Amino acid sequence: MRNPNILIVDDDADTQAQLRGVLSKEGYTIDTADTGRAALGRVTRQIPDLVMSDLNMPELDGLSLLGELRSRGYEMPIILMTACGSLKTAVDGIRAGAFDYISKPFVLNDVRLIVRRALQLSQLSREKGQPEEQFRNPIRSETLVGSSPAVVSVYKSIARVAQTESTVLLEGESGTGKELIARAIHANSARHAAPFVTIDGGALTETLLESELFGHERGAFTGAVGVKKGLLEKAHLGTCFLDEVADLSPALQGKLLRVIQEREFRRVGGTTTMAVDVRIIAASKRNLSSLVQAGSFREDLYYRLNVVTLRIPPLRERMEDIPLLAQYFVRVYGGSKRKRITGISAEAMSALTRYSWPGNVRELEHAIEQAVALTPHPIISPEDLPPVVQAAPERAVAQARGWVTLAELERTHILRVLKHYHQDLGRSAAILGIHRKTLLRKLKQFGLADGPRTTYVHPDILSALSPTDSTSVLFNPQESDQCPSQPIHRSLSGLPMQ
Repeated sequence: MRNPNILIVDDDADTQAQLRGVLSKEGYTIDTADTGRAALGRVTRQIPDLVMSDLNMPELDGLSLLGELRSRGYEMPIILMTACGSLKTAVDGIRAGAFDYISKPFVLNDVRLIVRRALQLSQLSREKGQPEEQFRNPIRSETLVGSSPAVVSVYKSIARVAQTESTVLLEGESGTGKELIARAIHANSARHAAPFVTIDGGALTETLLESELFGHERGAFTGAVGVKKGLLEKAHLGTCFLDEVADLSPALQGKLLRVIQEREFRRVGGTTTMAVDVRIIAASKRNLSSLVQAGSFREDLYYRLNVVTLRIPPLRERMEDIPLLAQYFVRVYGGSKRKRITGISAEAMSALTRYSWPGNVRELEHAIEQAVALTPHPIISPEDLPPVVQAAPERAVAQARGWVTLAELERTHILRVLKHYHQDLGRSAAILGIHRKTLLRKLKQFGLADGPRTTYVHPDILSALSPTDSTSVLFNPQESDQCPSQPIHRSLSGLPMQ
């Protein structure tokens, strides 16, 4: 039996080399292409068992390549790769027929597993003569921001679970965006044209919550002067998002269980059983499994809710998303005020990335909104941020032990090379042994590039070599959060000061 053949399509030589090295050791035959056009030529000459393609490439990007291969009748699994992951790109890729979607930098064990599964599915599909089922509906992604591996994993889960009718349980700390994720699941489901209603299980008393959820008949209690439809009834054929489900009383837990099991309920004070077709998405900041063990949450309801569980990572586990999130919130709040806020200084961004954000994305949003409201300048500076953010320590653990992190060593070395070669991206990348796109991506990760679409880096990044120097690197929130797909300019010089 021949070894499976894998075609790797990426204009980054480093990525090609890394994947070739890892997958060759697994016994696969590897072929590579630098562009989408070249990949089409390779496929014409020899049909691979699997294609792994970068999403952002000049001329013919990964999605276009996927579409072209499908239009020509090729059915091999296709894995899309990107350094700028987003919910939109994840859903667009899976909807277009990609087997999976992985983010850079890679977790090599994950790459091995995904490739193995893709090749197994390809073999099964050929044996059974059945095409793979694909995702077709778009997810609205305007308010879901981030490209870290943890968030990309959530994006893929949203894309997949949205195609089902399964009850979903979202677990995560306060402020992590559970309602946004519930809305994204609804928006990409077959129920997207029907209502999406939300209710907070911890915000109302038991009596009021029961009335809000199930409705009531006239005279059911003092003040019930008429018939009222509950949120479950209003959400018929749609989705009901039940936040903080752990706060429901035992009586309400039992009634919710009946809705999920029997798809029926009674209004408060009513005697008539009413049928309802509604999808339940529940959320909790507390671990329901622990509450079941403690006897404070019904075990049978837990298993009904725990059909599909998504864990939403706290912001401290995806700190690399902070620049993207901060830019997004500047765009939202800076554009809605009379004064126009155009960016965040490097010092302010550094403070944002030092702070641990116990309130998660919601706390970051409020911090940026406050900074936009208070700053007298078009650029947010550290002084505009909340005091607790300004006072965040500088890598306290590493410094206390006399060490610096690997990220700090890499950052310092890259900046020294750029300084030596007068900010020449091409020569600096060659000395560092990486592609120019990789170099620009790293600079953006360090918070030193002036916008995701721009191909320049501000000359004043050099002052970042000294913590006492002042920098004036600007992050332009008006730019798209997508990676540049055009060739990168060679020179870093000549960027006008802002």
